[in-house]
Amino acid sequence: MFNDKKVRKSKWVKTARFLGRQMSRLKMGQSYYQIAMSTISAVSLIFIAFEITFWILIIAFPIILLGAFFIGYFLDIYNINSMEIFKTNEITHRFLTTSDEKNQEFQLLQLEVMLEAFKAMSENRKIEPKVLLRKFEIYYEKWKPPEK
Repeated sequence: MFNDKKVRKSKWVKTARFLGRQMSRLKMGQSYYQIAMSTISAVSLIFIAFEITFWILIIAFPIILLGAFFIGYFLDIYNINSMEIFKTNEITHRFLTTSDEKNQEFQLLQLEVMLEAFKAMSENRKIEPKVLLRKFEIYYEKWKPPEK
């Protein structure tokens, strides 16, 4: 009976180690996937922003992707994750402030302006600055500092 408990405990420990290794591999795979997706979006943005021919992109993309993977491998080998830890600590140990709300509202205002511009471009009409200026004035009135 004592042996049976010992065997079950040993199997449990081996299973836990195996699962731990698999989870570690999964996390590493996800980080490489994240590197690949970030590289693809960065290259796409560069392709849109600058006039780059398709052939240059085809030649340069694998080099850029391998460089990103090399950097990711280097960070994994030397266990450089301090910025991730700092961000996690900051997010878990603070409350939302008025500044956070103000920044979020300003980002929404920027998005609204961009959407209005895209809508005007798609309908072949001019952007009405009075409407956008009014939206900004509402934002400014809400968040202007108190007068002394």
